[in-house]
Amino acid sequence: MPQIETLENAKISELQTHYFKASYDQIKEVYLKTLNRLGHEVISVNDDFGEIFSEIPHFSVNAKIIMQNPKETSIDFYIDSEFLLGNTKKAIKFMEEVYKDIEKVYELKGVSLHR
Repeated sequence: MPQIETLENAKISELQTHYFKASYDQIKEVYLKTLNRLGHEVISVNDDFGEIFSEIPHFSVNAKIIMQNPKETSIDFYIDSEFLLGNTKKAIKFMEEVYKDIEKVYELKGVSLHR
């Protein structure tokens, strides 16, 4: 199964960790609304580890939300897809939708801030 992952040190800018001026709960709330809007079924939410697992047919996402401090929270994604062709574009489109929804409410602080 092809996999796409965002990381602090990713070479491709779309796959770098994004940081927002918001708390864990604020990012989580927007992210859950975005999942609902995109038709994803939320399988599990683990607040102890900041992980939210969701899926639609042939596409699953594990999001990791980490509050660095009360005014800085990052979100990373680990995405599995059953399709090889178009997998990267679909994954990047999903992440762009999430980032766009978060940025409507909270300021983007930057990407890969803690290399």
